[in-house]
Amino acid sequence: MTFKLYKKLLTALIVFPIVVGSIGYGKDVKSKVVIFPFKNNVDSNTSIKGIEDVIRSELIRSGYFTIVEQEKTFELVREAVLNNFFKIDNVDVKTSVPKASIVDLFAGVDQKMVVRVSERLKADFAVKGALNQFGDNFRADIEVVNIKLKETVSALVGECESKEKISEMLEQLSQQIVNVCKGVNVQDEVDNIQSSYQQGRLTYEETLDRLKSLSSEMPGVFAIHCALFSNYSGHPEMRDNLIEEGEEILNLFNADNEEDARFLSSLGIDPFYELANVYVVMGKLDRAIEIYRRAVRVSPMNHSKYLKQLGILYKLEDEAEASIDAFEQALNMNPSDYEARFTLASVYEAKGDTLNAFEQYQCCLKYAKNSVESSRVKEKIEHLRSKEAVNDK
Repeated sequence: MTFKLYKKLLTALIVFPIVVGSIGYGKDVKSKVVIFPFKNNVDSNTSIKGIEDVIRSELIRSGYFTIVEQEKTFELVREAVLNNFFKIDNVDVKTSVPKASIVDLFAGVDQKMVVRVSERLKADFAVKGALNQFGDNFRADIEVVNIKLKETVSALVGECESKEKISEMLEQLSQQIVNVCKGVNVQDEVDNIQSSYQQGRLTYEETLDRLKSLSSEMPGVFAIHCALFSNYSGHPEMRDNLIEEGEEILNLFNADNEEDARFLSSLGIDPFYELANVYVVMGKLDRAIEIYRRAVRVSPMNHSKYLKQLGILYKLEDEAEASIDAFEQALNMNPSDYEARFTLASVYEAKGDTLNAFEQYQCCLKYAKNSVESSRVKEKIEHLRSKEAVNDK
């Protein structure tokens, strides 16, 4: 082998894995979706066809999916359904039951069969559902199933007031399907990027570049903004970026979305708390207060912590009544919170409300966890008693 040929082969071996490794969730990679026959629960006098066709057309138009051919889908659906119901040898399952009856049978089949058929079709997602009629109104119920996880990732509902608006309703639901699937895929991509950084395969700058590129391609995705916030956290020079991402997270977070709540709880940091702390360090206490107030409204987690922080900030702003209200709400959630009760007592004391301050300090004795906390409270109580003694004279 000549040196030149050896050099070419060596170069190819080096370049090839780089090229292959660069192929990921790019714009040319599309998710594969199988659309199952819909259960059609409408009046026999109301002829409605093409439900799957409308959804298929909209998903293709998004440019994000490839759709399994309807005939191939129906063939495997029919085979799966009839093999499930008929266990007789030498029965031609493809012609045993009419098409409409098969769809009716399939609509009641459990999710395991949905996943099994989808796996045979090598699909990433499955879409199934039903169209129901209530008087003159129509309602579509759609499930989006993640085949890899073997679970429903979203249950979508659409309603309209006439047959003529069904197509429009299905188009809107189709866009929701697109968003759901994008969200699942982008989460995988975010996890891959973060994992590569943690394992040393990407530098900090490369990680940020990939996340920002992903964000520009798919704006408004909760998981991406959380990942960017997490990477900016702990880098003071990135403060402005951290604030921007934190504000976006607060705007995007939907407590009713299980994926948002699950992702937020697994993030490892509390972006609302971190964002508010940045504003506190900047001296913008009013903005930090607003962050906590919004977090209490939108987030199902950490209410007690947010309310305690609100109590402290209101105290610093000399808003005694607001501070008292915040601490009392926190204590309603956790009556044994020593720090919240101690600080509430100090707010009452500063306000000149000795009676309530004394009551709260007495309660603190009950919840003190060690001798240091107990001694701290006793000193406060003695101080109040000495003040009362002086006032009585």
